[in-house]
Amino acid sequence: MTIPITNVAQSTAIVIFVLLAIFFLSLRKTEHSNLFPIRVTQELKGFGILSVVFAHIAYVLVSDSQFLYPLSIAAGTGVDLFLFMSGFGLTIGMMKKTLPAAEFYKRRLIKVFIPFWIVLLLLFIADAGLQHINYSLPYMAQSALGWFPHANTDTDVNSPFWYITWMLMFYMLFPLLFNARRPWIAAIILAVIANSIAILNPFNLQANWLHSLHTFAFSLGMLLAWFLSNQKNLAEKLVLFRSESTLLRYAIIASMLFFAAYMVSHATPDNWPWLSTLVETLNISSRTFINQGSNLLVMFALIIAFSLKKLDNKFFYIFGVYSYEIYLVHWPLMARYDVFFRTLPAWLALFTWLLSFIVIGWLLQKIITPLGTWIDRKW
Repeated sequence: MTIPITNVAQSTAIVIFVLLAIFFLSLRKTEHSNLFPIRVTQELKGFGILSVVFAHIAYVLVSDSQFLYPLSIAAGTGVDLFLFMSGFGLTIGMMKKTLPAAEFYKRRLIKVFIPFWIVLLLLFIADAGLQHINYSLPYMAQSALGWFPHANTDTDVNSPFWYITWMLMFYMLFPLLFNARRPWIAAIILAVIANSIAILNPFNLQANWLHSLHTFAFSLGMLLAWFLSNQKNLAEKLVLFRSESTLLRYAIIASMLFFAAYMVSHATPDNWPWLSTLVETLNISSRTFINQGSNLLVMFALIIAFSLKKLDNKFFYIFGVYSYEIYLVHWPLMARYDVFFRTLPAWLALFTWLLSFIVIGWLLQKIITPLGTWIDRKW
């Protein structure tokens, strides 16, 4: 059941005003010297998780989807940013030091499955004890393995976990296909596999329509990592260009942000009738094609803008650091255990939840880090 809210326009205006104030107050002069450092990737992940949270609140949790508009319309780009950063980071790491498949899987177990299992166990216990929701043993077993063929907000323990299944597919195949000298081959193969699953749906996945919107981002991240590693002179020139306070650099950043805002608000077949006709003649869903294409264009525009800026943003960075933990917990907490939207003004409820997610992410990392270190030593 959706949560009714009032004063939608006023609440949204307050949210936007406060977020802008926090954004500008959290700007700091950058300290990194390379083109695409971890700091920037964390900021992009922070943008990504915020876009996902805002969309889930606006379109699923509350009764009026105009709440948080236009902050709520970039969730597809947020998911692509996560996949892109995963492909980019894994490729950079494997090109520096290629890991055997067993070692690669062990590291993913510590970083991905340990927090996932902790959250999943807590959700099963809380739902049974507080909500009287009893999941079947087969469902709990397949969930523990990361298999989520559905994305049902009413019956699934956490409907956004469809992403876990899709992400694990890339992680399982990545070390088996990766070649440090030719990572582009693995990127192409993974894109072909992802699109084949999305088109043919051999496993009869109800959530496959979501998978079909995100088939290229992981591979594109791999390709960018390979390209930058082979174009070091170009990367150095771009770093030098970023260090200069030129009108051209500011113009590029502004144009990329404007382009991203335009595309994210026009990603429907109705806005591109000629393109819809073209792709449908190829027996491709125009809505899927246009939405995915728009998400990827917005993603690259944001990557360019974030990479060229000379200021770090602590607000995005903090949410990026805890983005995975926030992803794991945000929806079931709001959907089944909300106390803020039901008792507080919508704008205040939003910021209370955001602060709560940061605290929960911090607590989970405090638990997971020593546990992961212990597992790494013992294994």
